Amino acid sequence: MKKVMAIIIILVVIGGLIGLSYVISNNMGEVFNQGTVYSVKTVKIEKGSISSSITASGIVEEVESFDIYVDNPTKVNKLLVKQYDKVSKGQQLMELDIESLENELDKLKINKKVQELSKDTPSIDAEIKRAESAVKSAEKALSDAEDSFEKSKKLYEAQAISKNELDMAEKAVTDAKTALENAKVAYDSAVKSRNVDRNVKDENLNATVLGIAELEKRINNAKESMICPVDGVIVEMNIKEGAYTSNVQPIFRIVNLDKLQVKAEINEYNIKNVKEGQKVVITGDAIDEDTEVFGVVESISPVAKKNISAGGEEVVVEVVISIDNANAALKPGLSVDCQIMTMEKNDIVIVPIGVLKTDKDEKEYVLKVDKEKGIMVRQDVKLGIISDMMAEVLEGLKEGDIVVDDPQSFHKDGSKVRILE
Repeated sequence: MKKVMAIIIILVVIGGLIGLSYVISNNMGEVFNQGTVYSVKTVKIEKGSISSSITASGIVEEVESFDIYVDNPTKVNKLLVKQYDKVSKGQQLMELDIESLENELDKLKINKKVQELSKDTPSIDAEIKRAESAVKSAEKALSDAEDSFEKSKKLYEAQAISKNELDMAEKAVTDAKTALENAKVAYDSAVKSRNVDRNVKDENLNATVLGIAELEKRINNAKESMICPVDGVIVEMNIKEGAYTSNVQPIFRIVNLDKLQVKAEINEYNIKNVKEGQKVVITGDAIDEDTEVFGVVESISPVAKKNISAGGEEVVVEVVISIDNANAALKPGLSVDCQIMTMEKNDIVIVPIGVLKTDKDEKEYVLKVDKEKGIMVRQDVKLGIISDMMAEVLEGLKEGDIVVDDPQSFHKDGSKVRILE
């Protein structure tokens, strides 16, 4: 029995040696000619969206704010709000002591009526009429004296009267002329006196009218200052009950916290890519990580400015960004980071940055997998937009292509591959 088992084992060993010899003789060259087979992970090329952006720091500020002043010192009787209160348009904020102003206004209006009534001057008008009548009488007396003198000259020539009588007639003409001149002077003086009186009264009346207008303006200003002009929050309050207002600083400063914007500074190298209307993602220490705040580039300053800091000098351009969905955490004065989407494309061929390689000539390429041959093939590509994670492929790849993910330096064109799932 032992001999039979030994013979069987010997036959099996001989058969195995013969089979091994056959395999070696027929496939050894193929095995050694195959080379190294690299196990790689791959990426399937797909279409998607990509965007490029730049980031800048900015400060949140209000779009709408209103400072309430009272032009003239006025006593505050009562305050109806507190600092940081939310207020509405039309709401009364305080009560001012304007009773004394209203009393003064009533007095001025009464004085105006008195001045209007006193513009009429019957006594002066009567004096002017008397002076006018005296002028007419003097003119008549002069005319009569001149006629009498002409008659006296003819009588004297006819030797009907004496030289003394002629001289008396001539003197009567001279006296009449003097009387007429005096009457005219008196008339002019009366008219001038009336005109001066009227001018004085008109000026006094005008002064009273101006006083009334100024007082009404002060009262209206005080009344308007008591009423909230906009919806918002009182962020500044510079008055106390019983104190007098000052026109140096506002009594209230009201800010609309629903309308905020960001002023950011973009350096001169990036400003060329920024355009009005571009979307902005706003983040900051005051904004929760899971909260998204968006904005839009509202305007770009037409001039640049220089910022000098410890790090050196930088040329920047100010950009105003409107906030679409103002978050309750956002407050004027906070610092935020603004990611401006300078370019965005949809439904395009994109690849992860990790599949790209660059040769010594700075040309980008990928290692495309040829599944039929089981090898990787170099494929040059032309790129468009490049973001942090992805790149747009303009030429070289199409949707559905398979490329090596994270290619290594020893991965070459023509290398054998085995795809890892």
